[in-house]
Formats: sequence, C-alpha cells, structure tokens
Amino acid sequence: MNNKLPADPSALIFGVIASVIIFLGFCCGLLVFVSLVLGVIGLVLSIKSLKEYEINPTNYSSQSYQNVYVAKIVCIIATILSSLYFIVILVVVIIYQVSLFDVFKNNLEENNNQQINDSVFRIKENNINDSIYIDSTFVDSIKK
Repeated sequence: MNNKLPADPSALIFGVIASVIIFLGFCCGLLVFVSLVLGVIGLVLSIKSLKEYEINPTNYSSQSYQNVYVAKIVCIIATILSSLYFIVILVVVIIYQVSLFDVFKNNLEENNNQQINDSVFRIKENNINDSIYIDSTFVDSIKK
C-alpha cells in the first residue's frame, strides 16, 4: 500500500520543466519544441501510471495517485500552451517566408527589367542613323 506509482516523481518533473521552458521560451521561441516534447512525455507517463492504479489500486498509495494526477494536469497545460505557441511561431514563419519570397521575386523582376532596358539602350547607342528599332526589334529603314 505504500508503493509509489512508476511516474510519481518523473511525470511531475517533466511537467514542471516543460512549464518553465514555456515561460522562458517566450523570449526565444526555439525552446518551445523542447517544452512540447517534455510535456507529451510527462503526459504519457502519467496516463500509464493512472491506468496502472485503476487496475490495482490496493498496491499504490493514494498520495502517489494524487501526485500523478496533478502531474497529468500540469503536463496537459504545458502541452497545450507549448503547442499553441508552436503554432503561432509556425504561422509567423510562414507569413515571413511568403513576404520574403515576394521581396526576392520583386528584386529579381527589377533586375531582369533593368538588364532588358540596358540591352535595349546599348542597341540604340550602336544604332546607325538609317535604321530603326521598334520594341527591341531591328527594322532596316528604307533608303530613297
């Protein structure tokens, strides 16, 4: 009856570490993925231990059951918060990438247009007086 559930200390530790990383991760978002993984690990451990308690409650203490239940709640909260924050980071990265792609696309189009304009200008510089260039196409003028 004095036995502890297998995830009694570990699930709570995972949940607390995940929660701390979430609040530290708001300043640098890369740690959110670690928090998400730790929260899921703690949640899985606590669910397994609670199922084991339900199978044979006489082998384990009620205090251990309460500790694992609290750990389950902490891990659920940590997992939900870190997954929401992870989704926000993904959305921001996707929006940033799309806008960055538009900037690169516009710069590429401007460079291509500039090269075309430069080549047309060079053609016109080398132009002989009796020839005409229309839309970058050489048309020989008619001599009388």
